[in-house]
Amino acid sequence: MAEQFIDKESLGLIRERLWEISNAKKITLEDIQDRTDFSYSQVYRIVRGKNNISISGLIEVCRALEIQPIEVFSFKVKIPNYPPLRKELKR
Repeated sequence: MAEQFIDKESLGLIRERLWEISNAKKITLEDIQDRTDFSYSQVYRIVRGKNNISISGLIEVCRALEIQPIEVFSFKVKIPNYPPLRKELKR
């Protein structure tokens, strides 16, 4: 069985942005916990942790921070040079 793919670089950028926003707004992890009904450890894992996070959890933290998700995804990823699509190869 294949291991779950985790993009650690992008997750790091997302977490840095969440932490930056929470500090700027002076919203603590405890405040996020109160606003989300997540446990403190769940909030910590989303905002400061190392493991993968769910989209649903991330959206809920965005709500708690009073921001739109696009404010977290304000970075660019490198797009590889992929080979042609299969349908293009059949021509």
